[in-house]
Amino acid sequence: MANAKAAQTPLPTGYKPEPFDGTAMVALWSQHQSVIGSLLYLMLEACPDLAFTVTQMAKFTHNPSEEHLLKTRHILCYLAGMHKYALVYDGRSDAGLYTYCDSSYGDDRSDADRRCWSMQGYFFSLANASVKWHSNTQTLICMSSTMAEYIALSDCACDCAWYKILFGELRKPMPYVPIYGDSHGVIFNAQHPVMQKGIKHIEICYHYI
Repeated sequence: MANAKAAQTPLPTGYKPEPFDGTAMVALWSQHQSVIGSLLYLMLEACPDLAFTVTQMAKFTHNPSEEHLLKTRHILCYLAGMHKYALVYDGRSDAGLYTYCDSSYGDDRSDADRRCWSMQGYFFSLANASVKWHSNTQTLICMSSTMAEYIALSDCACDCAWYKILFGELRKPMPYVPIYGDSHGVIFNAQHPVMQKGIKHIEICYHYI
């Protein structure tokens, strides 16, 4: 795939993978697993722009279809056009640690039961470049977009707390780590620890935020 035509996005716009109802051929299954394994390594080490895409396609390694393999190769086409890009940290910028957090609502139907799961993701930036990135399917079915984003915000806050401890041990204490989100309702609920009607049903662990 080194000479493949470069793709502009990791996956085609609007593509939503679906489970394969048949049985994958051994050769296809082996090739798909091999490519996904390499992409997971890249995603974890140096490519935050692959976090969502690779996480999505990795769900089908146990029984991939030809379409899944084709779309996985599309990711390689994207990498063919992006391999000269890199994360650049600017220590002179004095840009501290901050994070962006977001979530979808019920748009992931990749499991066999076709249940509607929500996807969440966040990344941390330090010196104007990413230092941590994460994307995953939430572990429970949300009843609203507010609930999905509230849970994502809480999970992100746990990592914020860990970074505050880390920088404290490095004798570079941080009074706070800004978290940026795009849901005004969730931000209001997080800033006002009064149990609102729209979030009182959410499990207590997610009120960590």
